[in-house]
Amino acid sequence: MTFNVENLLQRFRFRDFEKDDLLSLMEAETEAERAELIRTYWNILNDENRVFTALTIQQANPDVICMQEVENDRILNFFGKRYIDKIYKNNRDPFTYKRLIEGNDPRGIDVAVMSRYEIESISSNRERRGAVPYPDGPREDRIFRRDCLEVNIKKNNKILTVFVCHFKSMSGGRNATKPIREIEASEVKKIIEEKFAQPANEDWVIVGDLNDYTETDGVADDNHGLGALLNNGFSVNIVKNIDNPKDRWTHYYSDDGSYHQLDYILLSPSLAAKNLGIRPEIIRNGQPFRADRYTGDRWPRIGFERPKASDHCPVVADINF
Repeated sequence: MTFNVENLLQRFRFRDFEKDDLLSLMEAETEAERAELIRTYWNILNDENRVFTALTIQQANPDVICMQEVENDRILNFFGKRYIDKIYKNNRDPFTYKRLIEGNDPRGIDVAVMSRYEIESISSNRERRGAVPYPDGPREDRIFRRDCLEVNIKKNNKILTVFVCHFKSMSGGRNATKPIREIEASEVKKIIEEKFAQPANEDWVIVGDLNDYTETDGVADDNHGLGALLNNGFSVNIVKNIDNPKDRWTHYYSDDGSYHQLDYILLSPSLAAKNLGIRPEIIRNGQPFRADRYTGDRWPRIGFERPKASDHCPVVADINF
C-alpha cells in the first residue's frame, strides 16, 4: 500500500483565517494552560482526519504501508498506538515494524514504512547530489526533495526491495517544476541500476507520490517528468491495468476540477511477469465530498473539504514475489 497521509504531524500549522479565531486562546496566563489549549485544538482540528486515515488503512488491510508526509518517528509510533491500535480488532497494532529516516523537506514531511513483516534493512538516499535544474538555473544540491528510501522487506526468507519516494510537487506550475521531477526519476533509476546488474530480471517495486501524471482519463499526456522510470519498459505502472481510465485517479485538484493519478506502484519487468493482470485497488472512502466523481460510500462525518483521510487516495495491490 502506498499512501500520502497528508501532514501526519505532531504540530499544527494554523491557516491564517484560523489564527484570528484562536488568537484569544493563545493568551493563556501560563505555559501549561497554553499547551493544554493547543493540545485541545490539535485534537478538535485533526483527530477526525487521523481516524479516517486509520480506517482507510484498516479497510485495505495491507502487509506493508509506504507512507508520505510523516513528520518523524515519534508521530509514526503515536499514530500506531493512538489510532491503528484502536481501529484494528483486538485493540492491536499489527504493524510491528515501523521505520522513518529524516529526509530533505524543509517542512519536515518524510517518507516512512509500517510493516507486518521484518524490515531487514532500510537506507536513505537523501545525500545524493547533482546539478538540480531550479527555475533560476542549475546548481549543485541534494537531488531528492524528500528522499528515496530503499527498504528490504523479508517474508518467508525472501527479500523484496521497495523504493519509497515522494517527488517534487507541482506547486509553482507543472512545467516549471518538471525538471526537478525528471532528475529525481533519473536518480531512482540510477540507484536501481547500481543495485542490480540486470534490473529487468530482478524483483523490486517503486512506490509513492510522484506528483505527476501520464494521462488524463485515458488520454496520454507525455508532458511529465517520470520518463526515466516509465519509458522503454523500465517499470510497469499497474494502475494502468484498471480497465476504466476514469477510475485511475488518486488525487483531485479542486482549483481546476482535475482528476489524475499521482500515486504509483511500479513493478520491475520481472515482478510484473509474476503478477500478470494485476489490478490494484484505489480506496476513496476517505475522500471529501468535493471530489464528486467518487459516488461510493464514505466514512461517516466526512466533510465537503474536511475532515478527510487525506487529499490523496491510497493504492493497494497484492504482489507475489
